[in-house]
Amino acid sequence: METLPHTAGDGEVQNTILQLANTPFDKKWVILEPIIKRLYVDEDRELPEVIEIMRTRYGFQAENAQYKYHVNKKWKFRKNISTPKKEALVKIRQTRAALGKATTFRSQQQDRNIDEKKLRRHLKDSMRRGDALKYNRQRGAEELSMLSGSSFLLANSIFLNWNMPYGTMRAFIARNPAPSPMSISTPSDIVVATPQPLDALSPANAPSPLTQLHNMKETMDRARMFVEGRFGPLVKSMRQEEREVMSRWMYQFWSYGFKSAKCWGRGPREWTAEMLDIGNFQTTSPLLNVRISTQSIDAVTSPNVMNILQAPSLLCHWSIHYDQVMPYEACRSRSRSPELDPDPFDETSWRPWPIMEQAKPYQERLLDSLANNHFSNISAANLPVAVPQIIKASRDSNEKLPEEALGFSIMARNSALLKSLLFRLSELEDQASADNFRKLNPLHLATTYLDGARSCCSIINELLYASADFNIDLNFRIASVNNLGHTVFDNLMINILKSHTSVTPGFVDDSLREETGFPAEDVDICGRWDADSDCIRSLYSRGIARIPLAWKHKFCNTSIQALTHSINMLHDYAVDSGQDSICEVPSGLFLKRCVSCGLKLQSTSLHTLVIVAFTLAKFGTKDEDLFGIVVILLCMLELDADPLITAELSPSMLFPDEDFDMINVPGCDHQELSAAQLAESVPLSYIRQWSNLAKTGWNIFCLVLGRSEKQWKAWDPPWNAITECDHKSFFGSDYSLRILCSAVQTEALTYRRLKEGDPWMSPNFDMYALLNGLRQGNEVCVNLVKDDMIEVCECGVFKHRSQGGMAPTRAEQITKFHFSNLEDWSRTTYIEGSYYSSFIKDRDNLHEEIDHHKNDQLQKQKDGKGHWKGELASQSEAALKADREEVEASDETISKLQKETEQYAQKTHEDAK
Repeated sequence: METLPHTAGDGEVQNTILQLANTPFDKKWVILEPIIKRLYVDEDRELPEVIEIMRTRYGFQAENAQYKYHVNKKWKFRKNISTPKKEALVKIRQTRAALGKATTFRSQQQDRNIDEKKLRRHLKDSMRRGDALKYNRQRGAEELSMLSGSSFLLANSIFLNWNMPYGTMRAFIARNPAPSPMSISTPSDIVVATPQPLDALSPANAPSPLTQLHNMKETMDRARMFVEGRFGPLVKSMRQEEREVMSRWMYQFWSYGFKSAKCWGRGPREWTAEMLDIGNFQTTSPLLNVRISTQSIDAVTSPNVMNILQAPSLLCHWSIHYDQVMPYEACRSRSRSPELDPDPFDETSWRPWPIMEQAKPYQERLLDSLANNHFSNISAANLPVAVPQIIKASRDSNEKLPEEALGFSIMARNSALLKSLLFRLSELEDQASADNFRKLNPLHLATTYLDGARSCCSIINELLYASADFNIDLNFRIASVNNLGHTVFDNLMINILKSHTSVTPGFVDDSLREETGFPAEDVDICGRWDADSDCIRSLYSRGIARIPLAWKHKFCNTSIQALTHSINMLHDYAVDSGQDSICEVPSGLFLKRCVSCGLKLQSTSLHTLVIVAFTLAKFGTKDEDLFGIVVILLCMLELDADPLITAELSPSMLFPDEDFDMINVPGCDHQELSAAQLAESVPLSYIRQWSNLAKTGWNIFCLVLGRSEKQWKAWDPPWNAITECDHKSFFGSDYSLRILCSAVQTEALTYRRLKEGDPWMSPNFDMYALLNGLRQGNEVCVNLVKDDMIEVCECGVFKHRSQGGMAPTRAEQITKFHFSNLEDWSRTTYIEGSYYSSFIKDRDNLHEEIDHHKNDQLQKQKDGKGHWKGELASQSEAALKADREEVEASDETISKLQKETEQYAQKTHEDAK
């Protein structure tokens, strides 16, 4: 028989055999224990081999079961590495790999290297045992903030917050530095060593099978952190180069989601990396090492840098609201040429999609894009996260990224897409989905991405009245705050400051001193640039996170219209739903705390407006005249903002002199102040430095506040002072305030600058003349009033208004003849009836009507007679359907359309008389 190799010498074997000769069988196990342990554990032999050696060399015979009993139960020999020890070895190997070091492990007990097959088997088993990945929507702001490096969170979603490339989000690298080697104790019986370099025949840098498996496990672990919302550990697990790759890929997906949502329904059906022009806007090297901070903003926006950037036009775009589509007779048009593939860089070649092409929901397109990765020039295999696992978790989830889809539709301001997604949300009949959507803070998101040029207040409108349109209980609270404690009104005020001043976030909120810019600066409220504009992408690619002040202009009429419409809409919704008015909600901006008594000094909405007016005058553009802030003030006062409400405030903290020391304030210097008193407390040393335009606007602002306060003191309630008519106004007996409120709205609605160099105000409105008239004779000395150009009641309120407020209106409703200059169609967007009060009378039976038509459509589809239901479409959708010649054109339908057209023409003619 062949002699089996083993380490025992012949003399030792003979001595052992002699000991066994006169020993009882049960005692022989005691003698043989160290020999069996050496063979089984130290020499890592299999048990059958050990049994054979003991039989042939030592003459010891025992049953297999007896060996197992002694080895496993009595002696408890463990030849395999324990699971905790394997985990420790894997982590040690991972840490050394991050430092570029190869690793071998040697067992001191066994005096040999640990077989990598055991570690590979452990990794495979742990991956197989892994639980299914499930999305966690409950993670708080802290985790998302750690990931993005910003305290500003647009929504509770990683995809929605990653709206900048790596070059402009380097702040998060500073806050979350690349991980240092992990402090993991090495098991006492293990020696860590670096193997000899590969010989010349080995493939260069070829990873071992264990390394490949380890990398796969690491990306799967990160995918788990990703979908579970554990963003802090996710960031810390990545090296800096991995963060850069991941950040670029995330921004590319954000760009895809934004562009797809913005253009949904027209133009290209699917956006690829080439169509998104990803390659031309990579982070460039000249500014890559510039640390973006409040101190370095001037450096990166210096003339030398700005000269290489493509600056946008200073001319605004605008939107015009209209009430309805004029009925027209559908007729056969000329046959169209076959549609060519749309040019992604030429919007004039884009056409609306055929209706059937929109059948696949937008959120499923988002998932498809993650799967095919066509939006990116980074291979999914090179990502530090296992994207397939993220996709699988999304598809396995009942949610399937609906919040992300809704979020992108809001950020892209596509009201038609938002409406369709809200409709799908209503079909789920799942209150949990509605609650998850509300946790995105959609009203804050909409006001952050407010756009007076393309959508105005339409996105806010769709959100507020989704409950009535689709019977979704979203239960919006106007007083709700985001993760920073800011209200929706605060967001509107931030919109003014970020769009028209040079201030940084730390100016409005002390907790944001480390922030370099406001969210959504890449969307201009005046429509001059958007997040996908070349000028913005060029700015970001150079690591510049802020919009240069040279790109901004005064608080203009497009911006004014968007802000006033939004405030009116939010106010009406709050009042109708039994909530406090938006004008009564405490503000989360400009919070201070007394260093002596610790009292929290919090302003109201009107007080906040005073501070915003001060900021515009001090930090605004050179042509700022504060006309816009006067319009906002009159809007709020008309909506019952109480100027008598006081707040405990410290003017020295809010308007500090250069020598002011906030830490060493001698005692409490705060006091109860009304908004007018706060305005009066602004130091003259500041006001003297302002331009004459700003001084004039400030004086008008203060006059309006003071006179409104006087009316509230004289009348209780102030609208009882109107005796001429049934109109309701909160300006009491002050006719000049009522007519001024109508005049400023008319100016904002009817005038825009058509070319650079044009004045910001029309010839019909003069701020200097207005101020002089109010001071000398209480007259509103502007041409709009003097020349009787406005359609107002004898009380000074617009004739078409039965109650207070400045709802979105058409110029022809409030002017006696046409004098608007908004005829540049290339800069105009038309928005169909987007104000609640214009169709509130039809809301009572809206649910029943929609349900009737939905059920009728479903039944006809079951019967094979499905057809398009105009009753379920908006008027613009109906017009588009008719334009495509896709409506039923029976004689009865044509006759009805002809009759409606005739009636509409007669009504228009009568209104014009």
